[in-house]
Amino acid sequence: MRLGPVLVVVVLAVGCRSATPPRLGAPPSPAPSPAAPSPAVSPGGREMADALHWFRNSAERRAIALQTYRLATDQIERAARGREPGTWAVILDADETVLDNSTYEKELLEQGTTHTPERWAAWVARKASPAIPGAPAFVRRARELGGRIAIVSNRTEAECPDTGANLASLGVSYDAILCRPPDRGEKGPRFEKVARGEAFPDGRPAEVLMWVGDNIQDFPGATQAIRQGPEDAFGPFGTRFIVLPNPMYGSWEKNPRE
Repeated sequence: MRLGPVLVVVVLAVGCRSATPPRLGAPPSPAPSPAAPSPAVSPGGREMADALHWFRNSAERRAIALQTYRLATDQIERAARGREPGTWAVILDADETVLDNSTYEKELLEQGTTHTPERWAAWVARKASPAIPGAPAFVRRARELGGRIAIVSNRTEAECPDTGANLASLGVSYDAILCRPPDRGEKGPRFEKVARGEAFPDGRPAEVLMWVGDNIQDFPGATQAIRQGPEDAFGPFGTRFIVLPNPMYGSWEKNPRE
């Protein structure tokens, strides 16, 4: 599922998989000239190769992820004070928020191919995504504080069991996982199910104190249009909305190149 940069406090980010799974990996670049990048880079395009290299291999990316989840932990500890356990929740996206799919991207690049739903489904079935740095520790702490964890992902419902198994293999516990239904990809209705308690076996409502994601669409009411708004439009970011970096893909890809 294609689940998806914006600055949050000191945190860079984007991304979350959309209803119609967008392209993973860039389209093949034109035939290289003698001065062009080597074939090892050109199948996926130089821009995609650099974004992937940064995501997989830079110290900065790991620092940002750990920094982001430390910020999230500080914020949720404040927000949870005085609240009865089980009455509140944290919603997290899955891909590039809790699960790192950069190996899938790397394999696409190396094979000179692009994302398809079939290739993505095969990757999900491997249950091989490692954790984003800081994510397991954050989830554990939120649960210790009495919060419920809801994973709201745009992976398909058919991919949900393998997604849950992958999360379990990483020690990431959750109280609900809501994948994309066949008829719609927007997350708002699933956010509402969490708040109303319909996402949980006991049906108890939960106040959502925080959303964590890598795509602007992982946050209620937010779209790419926010980038053109005033700074006040980003008010919840850094407290209730926590963004992680994803320069590989996301809803930002459709923005005009100005």
